[in-house]
Amino acid sequence: MPVHDKVKYYALNKAAHTAVNIEEQTLSWQQLFQRALSIFAAIAQNPAKEQTIAVALGNDLEFAPAWLAATANKNVCAVIDPQLPTEQLRDVLNRLSPRLLLLRHSQTAIIALAKSLNIDCLPIEDVENLADEHLHTYEDAFVQDVNATTPFLINFTSGTTSTPKAFMRSRHSWRESFRNGQQIFDLPTASSTLFPGPLFHGIGLYCLNESLDAGTSFYCMQKWQASKALEIILTYQVQRLVLVPTMLTAFARLESFDAQYFSSITHLLSAGAKLEMNHYRTARRLFPHARIQEYYGASELGFIAVSTLDDENVERQLPTVGLPFPEVSWSIRDEHGRPLAQNKPGFIYLTSAQVCSGYLWGDDGNAFKTESWGSTVRDIGYINPQGQLHVIGRSGDMVISGGNNIYLSEIESVLKSLPEVIEAVVLAVDDEYLGKKAIAFFESNILETDQLPALCRSQLAKYKIPAQFCKLDHWPLTPSGKIKRSVLEKMYINHEIK
Repeated sequence: MPVHDKVKYYALNKAAHTAVNIEEQTLSWQQLFQRALSIFAAIAQNPAKEQTIAVALGNDLEFAPAWLAATANKNVCAVIDPQLPTEQLRDVLNRLSPRLLLLRHSQTAIIALAKSLNIDCLPIEDVENLADEHLHTYEDAFVQDVNATTPFLINFTSGTTSTPKAFMRSRHSWRESFRNGQQIFDLPTASSTLFPGPLFHGIGLYCLNESLDAGTSFYCMQKWQASKALEIILTYQVQRLVLVPTMLTAFARLESFDAQYFSSITHLLSAGAKLEMNHYRTARRLFPHARIQEYYGASELGFIAVSTLDDENVERQLPTVGLPFPEVSWSIRDEHGRPLAQNKPGFIYLTSAQVCSGYLWGDDGNAFKTESWGSTVRDIGYINPQGQLHVIGRSGDMVISGGNNIYLSEIESVLKSLPEVIEAVVLAVDDEYLGKKAIAFFESNILETDQLPALCRSQLAKYKIPAQFCKLDHWPLTPSGKIKRSVLEKMYINHEIK
């Protein structure tokens, strides 16, 4: 991993400065380095040539040092969501068969499950801190540079009812991201970053590590809560905020706030889903001094595009996801791999050093694939004459309704562009007559369901207007703050939403 030598450097040169803070629990750079070394030493008691170490600590203060230990030298770390349903967790652990699982004594159900699979557990409380005179014994191995093409991370795509897909990343893929990200995200000018979501999530894990690489303070929360996130910004005068767009929706619901309170935020980066006009308005209102950026990426592909938004360009630029991330090139191709002209929709392919090393399991051939001309996750889009990428949606996002092709994400974007709409999701459900029909779920303090069709007509063809609009005042969310679409669909089918 590329950050171990950096962590050692910061431990020597800014020892007492905050490295990681999770809800008022803090590790300085020196404490982080020494704790990571101690855990690395415990792992090394029974070394293997190459070993997979699983970490299931969630948003725990011990996560960062455990992660560093589990990726040091030739170790490969599998980052596990400790809240996975039992059967999914059983399947994941059984397939991984890690040499060691790092967690806490209090996680008794996971410990029992691991023991039933003959997986050794190391409760993090049992790892004693090394005495200063013993730290040097492990330092060289901890920061040793290894083959950049070897894997260091096993992470997972989002799972709903089935086992999440596992993919691997090489050390080289993140080194390239860090190098280019420091410049394009202007990291050196922000001394602190808050990511208020889960660290097992790809966005949070990367955000932690880019902070470790840049030597800036990283703030996080044990559990997502909008008011708590703003409280952390106020208390610590955090300068950079990384989030998913639905978190901005949650901020907008808070009744008491004043934009001047959040003037410390100079950088805001959105990822994980498309930033829409309603999100931009909330971000600009709450964080008036922030440079607002969004990036488009995929777990398997890394960063793809970056867009910087301001009041002057937002109307024309927001429909796009921006320009290529540094050292990334795109092409739009048809189903046979033939390149398409500007403004012609097709599959988005890219060439990049950030592309993952492939799936460990779960590869059905319909998601991530690599060809001689690039890699894709079968997202569909087109490139405009200005070289900006428009993402229409994933191939599975298109449905046929009454013989017409409909992209659900296009309808969502139209709804989210309405100033009165706080949040919106569009799903497709079975219909005897149409085959599939679009159902729109929205949140608004002003609009009612009967007003939406007329507001959509100026931007959508008649066949694209949802067959039904359902008004909500709360949403089922994942731990990372994204809307649980599968739960929403089930609630609708079960007539819990009307």
